[in-house]
Amino acid sequence: MFDVFVAFRFLREGRAQTLLILTGIVLGIAVQVFLNSLIVGLQASLVERTVGNAPHITGTMPDLEPSPLVPAGNGARTISRVVTNEGAVKPIRDGQTVVSQLEKLGIFTVILPVARGSGFVLQGQKSLPVILRGADLEGADRLYDIRRRMTAGRYEVGAENALIGKDLAEKLRLGVGSAIRVSTPGGADELFRVNGIFDLENQAVNESWILLSLPRVQNLFDVDRGLTEIEIQVDDVFAAERSAADLRAGFPSLRWRSWEETNASLLTALQSQGSSSYMIQLFVLLSVTLGIASVLAVSVVQKSRQIGILKAIGTLTRHVGRIFVIQGAVLGFVGSLLGVLAGWGLIQMFQAVRAGDPSSFPISISFGAAALSVAVATAAGTLAAFFPARRAARLNPIEVIRNG
Repeated sequence: MFDVFVAFRFLREGRAQTLLILTGIVLGIAVQVFLNSLIVGLQASLVERTVGNAPHITGTMPDLEPSPLVPAGNGARTISRVVTNEGAVKPIRDGQTVVSQLEKLGIFTVILPVARGSGFVLQGQKSLPVILRGADLEGADRLYDIRRRMTAGRYEVGAENALIGKDLAEKLRLGVGSAIRVSTPGGADELFRVNGIFDLENQAVNESWILLSLPRVQNLFDVDRGLTEIEIQVDDVFAAERSAADLRAGFPSLRWRSWEETNASLLTALQSQGSSSYMIQLFVLLSVTLGIASVLAVSVVQKSRQIGILKAIGTLTRHVGRIFVIQGAVLGFVGSLLGVLAGWGLIQMFQAVRAGDPSSFPISISFGAAALSVAVATAAGTLAAFFPARRAARLNPIEVIRNG
């Protein structure tokens, strides 16, 4: 208790120095908390807008591999070719069996079997390319959140009913109840009635998607009961690639691709943002450490006479050093605690200024991140005090008092 009493006494006597270093710590931690929360909020917003309502993993049939026509040997080159049929649907014949096995695992939030193919919408003199998608509507809604994004009509499909995107409806001047004629590369020509119009906030999707029932698309493209894709969502979007790797091992006959693979540039941007956050925190902690160390070093010089008297009356060397370690810990803890509160205030001001902006995104401080900032800053302050404490412990009381 004597060490604590003297440490606080020294802090009170050097009010100007104490206030100065506390201000520096508060500003540094406030900026750290604000920028870290801003980056985390931006990352969460980007992930939500890009893959929040999209498949995290997609399973399809693998592409055809080149087949050799002339085998290589004795220095001869291999001649190979791939025979393809562009526009033909390449179904997963055992797709329903795979879906059943995936559902039994119980580790995926959404598993959506899809039959998909390309076609054309014929309307008067217009012919527009479209993508015909068949899927269970409830599963599609869990994945794409379509029901909430309906702008007209009902979220229902039947044998002769379809849902279309907002931009496609505008291009063809269609409304609920309008008839559309759809043709496929296989020669199918069908008439559907628009049952509803959706807006998935993606122009390419809104211009091309026509949603039908799964059996209807399977019949249109003559794939029997096959599937063209199995779309999956996982709890942790950043664990999608690990889950895809497990699926490749468990179902090697299919090609499994995660959003991290297909959106490598976005993933790189998110990782760069995370790295910048760590760099900011590192430099803030470094400035806090240097600030506390410099102030306490000056304090050792200013309090050298008092230190000499304390040692002359029998205060142990380790207790003298402990006085400055306590000061460093107190400065780090109090400064970081006030800094977290100041950072929270900056976040509230930022959100108030951007209120009503459609490009804004939610920002909040997680308790864990705030506690970590306080703990690390306190530890940094304690470590910063070791050099001044060691210097104080080495002072010779006789020389200090004599030269006082």
